[in-house]
Amino acid sequence: MDVDFAILADSAQVVGGKLYLLGGAFDTISSKKLPTIHPVMSLAFRLLFDAGEVDRTHNLEIVILDEDGKQIAKAGGPLMVKRNPNKPAGWKQGFLGVLNFANLKFERFGDYNLNIMFNNTAVKSITLRILEKAKG
Repeated sequence: MDVDFAILADSAQVVGGKLYLLGGAFDTISSKKLPTIHPVMSLAFRLLFDAGEVDRTHNLEIVILDEDGKQIAKAGGPLMVKRNPNKPAGWKQGFLGVLNFANLKFERFGDYNLNIMFNNTAVKSITLRILEKAKG
């Protein structure tokens, strides 16, 4: 399995095999005070599966960690991508996914990592920065 892309957005959904993003491709949230609560955030991604990986159950989780490695959120679970009979032999099969997080609480300024875990192995990490907004 390969991660084709992973992106943060204010909102995302998959409809009819297409990904719809609102407020996408950010990596920083600015705040005047701590803790700060971010009301809604989506992680949108596309995974590419080889023929031997489809029609099997896998475990997909997103784990959000602070700079010290403390877990602040986790989402995911079992994932099975069914073989598409219309795909030519040898083509990778794509899977579009979105995981939504509500009311994430960030206790301090700094970097947080959103780790995509596939079968208990980290396959992609995205950094999200919580930045202190300049006073003025």
